[in-house]
Amino acid sequence: HIASGFLSPPVWGTLAAVSGAALAGSAIATTRQLGDRKVPLMGVMGAFVFAAQMVNFPILAGTSGHLGGGFLLGILLGPSLGIIVITSVLVVQALVFQDGGVEALGANIFVMGVVPSLLGGAVRSLWRRPGWIAYAATFAGGAAAVLAGATLVVLFLAWSGSLPAKVHLVEALGVMDSIHLFIGLVEGAVTVAVVRFVVGARREAVFETELAAPAGEVPA
Repeated sequence: HIASGFLSPPVWGTLAAVSGAALAGSAIATTRQLGDRKVPLMGVMGAFVFAAQMVNFPILAGTSGHLGGGFLLGILLGPSLGIIVITSVLVVQALVFQDGGVEALGANIFVMGVVPSLLGGAVRSLWRRPGWIAYAATFAGGAAAVLAGATLVVLFLAWSGSLPAKVHLVEALGVMDSIHLFIGLVEGAVTVAVVRFVVGARREAVFETELAAPAGEVPA
């Protein structure tokens, strides 16, 4: 989570606008994705991601990490619903627990919600027939989502002039990505396990609108 005071007004303002547009588009798209089984799944997965983000695990001396969950939500709910659910989680964390700055909320939604949910949506269809391809793509995608988020955070800080004067951008990227590589591997493994379990137990809820769609029609 990016805290308040680290992003310049042009950067956090732009990201707030981009994330707001993504959220509005997601809200419009969800009118064709909600079903009787999907809504309870949204609540359960939202609670799971909220709890998972509250649990930090040690990596190296002085550093720790936690699961993101946006990629997981993108797979199980679709990118649009995934963005909405992760946004709800991040808003509660920022306003109630002061985890992430309010002014940086748009940036955190973009990094932890929009990008991972879209990546999750890209591999979602593979889970209609689960196999090794789905497992491998999900594991790699989970790691890629975390590394993409870490890279974006460094870039946003650099554009805001918040990196220490003696730290070069390439050096900052190397340190950030090396730390988040381990987090990404954990995220990928956990995502595979959770998606495999949920799809196996509640496949009709995960793919409710797809299974109900008329032949030849692809739901948004």
